[in-house]
Amino acid sequence: MGKANSFIEEYANINGIDQFFLHYPSPQKEVVIFLHGGPGGSTSFLSYVLRPYWDFCTLVYYDQRGASRTQKRSKSEQKDLTIENLIADLRQTIKYVKSKYKTDRVILLGQSWGTVLGTQYILKYPEDVIGYIGTGHCIDTRRDMKIIYEKLCVLITNKGSRKDAIKLRQMQNLPNMKVDDKNYVAVDMKFTYLKQKYGLNLKSGKLLKAMLKSPLFKLSDILLMIKGAKLNFHLTKWLTDYSIWDTTEYTVPVFYILGKNDWQTSSVLAAEYFEKINAPQKGLYWIENAGHATDIDNPADFCKTVKEIVTQLAGAQAGDI
Repeated sequence: MGKANSFIEEYANINGIDQFFLHYPSPQKEVVIFLHGGPGGSTSFLSYVLRPYWDFCTLVYYDQRGASRTQKRSKSEQKDLTIENLIADLRQTIKYVKSKYKTDRVILLGQSWGTVLGTQYILKYPEDVIGYIGTGHCIDTRRDMKIIYEKLCVLITNKGSRKDAIKLRQMQNLPNMKVDDKNYVAVDMKFTYLKQKYGLNLKSGKLLKAMLKSPLFKLSDILLMIKGAKLNFHLTKWLTDYSIWDTTEYTVPVFYILGKNDWQTSSVLAAEYFEKINAPQKGLYWIENAGHATDIDNPADFCKTVKEIVTQLAGAQAGDI
């Protein structure tokens, strides 16, 4: 078992900006790069939750352009925060990590928004990694909205709240509505409020408690997260029409780790999509007692699953030598 404080913090120049890295080194050749959610968020300060169960390979976190400590050090403007630039940054990040650890055995692990970045990356540069893992997976935002809307209908009906039923009916066209700057914030906040009230969103209280216990966390990180969300607003809006539903061909191994209780991005939809894809190797894993933050909700089972996947990928690589 590793110690929660056995980490290395550093900044490295990535495409002209100082990017924050957090490393948990290991003698093993395999390296997992964690792609955080958001956009504009960061989960490096929550990495300590995984550390007691993570003893099988190197783990690397980094704050993306426009997020948290990278943004604090290297001020990016909104115009610089595009999926294209973030993919370019990730490519240089992978090159840097490979050089630092003298290995080609890099695996991407995306969470929430990180699954968008990770999926788009492996579709464009499959040769750069030996595998991809996604958790809290984004598949098709409009389909997600429809599934979650219908779930809320059931929950609100069961509770018998006429007031909430009226609020929800006012959003019945949400999965099809055209999103612009004027209506997005208002509608999204109302929808998020109902999801939070009926237990379909991230448990913010649990995450806050975990943050406060982190050996990395500073109170300034809360302000950085708020600023990051605002700065990346246009990317969040862009996600409204994001879809990989018709993308089914992958040339690298693909694995999904889904929380049984994930309704922020529907794990039901992710599992349905996963059945359609073709990949050299693939696997779908369910984590009990976990929602959208699968790694934080159930770190023991999450790490056990990642270890199984990494072992499979390492075995496949050894067979190719």
